[in-house]
Amino acid sequence: MRRLSLYILCLALLSGCQTGNVASFWDGRSVVVEDIAASEEQFAEFASAAAKAQPQDALHAMDVLFDKLKEDPVDYFIYAEWMDAFYDILSPCRSALLYGKAVERLVSDGILTDNEYAHFQKRLEWMQFNTEGSPAMVPGCSRFEARTLVLVLDLGCPSCREALEKLGSAPEWNGVRKIAVGLGNGPQPSVSGWEYLFPENGTSCFDIHTSPIYFVVAPDGTVEKGYTSAI
Repeated sequence: MRRLSLYILCLALLSGCQTGNVASFWDGRSVVVEDIAASEEQFAEFASAAAKAQPQDALHAMDVLFDKLKEDPVDYFIYAEWMDAFYDILSPCRSALLYGKAVERLVSDGILTDNEYAHFQKRLEWMQFNTEGSPAMVPGCSRFEARTLVLVLDLGCPSCREALEKLGSAPEWNGVRKIAVGLGNGPQPSVSGWEYLFPENGTSCFDIHTSPIYFVVAPDGTVEKGYTSAI
């Protein structure tokens, strides 16, 4: 719930975002203000501005933020989790560039152990797959000779199964090839109109914790529309 509130706040701030000089956002500011909620709101303000700023300004501001965070390991751990604002499918601030900068610092700063930053590295790896314009990566499917809707679902997730019904019956996908990639454990679905794949190596490309998500592949095998939440 805490993460969802951060994403909603990012969205609200982005809707009227004035980026200003984000490079100086942290000048004269403390990373901890009043309480955890106020600190989270300040970070959401920063994330919203950084997501729309010039890359060099946003990257500089990220370095300034991490330099401040290094002064207190507790603050560092809290903000490390908030970096999901640049990763999560639901977040309007999702940015491979900014999440990549965050992971770079999480690895190099020496605050987190190898085990603690490993999942951040894995998330960054997942972000590189199936971006718009890139070749589609779907374990178990090597050819796309028609426009294709690919839905990634957790077999143990009820809302993922609802996504099969929702997308399968949506008029915009009439006549489009539909592939459902099942991850994790659970009974295999049987909603008609879908081709089902259950690859053993599916988590090499997909983060099961972000499912249900979908993306669209053009007939030439490139991604037409990147990861989108299916709920």
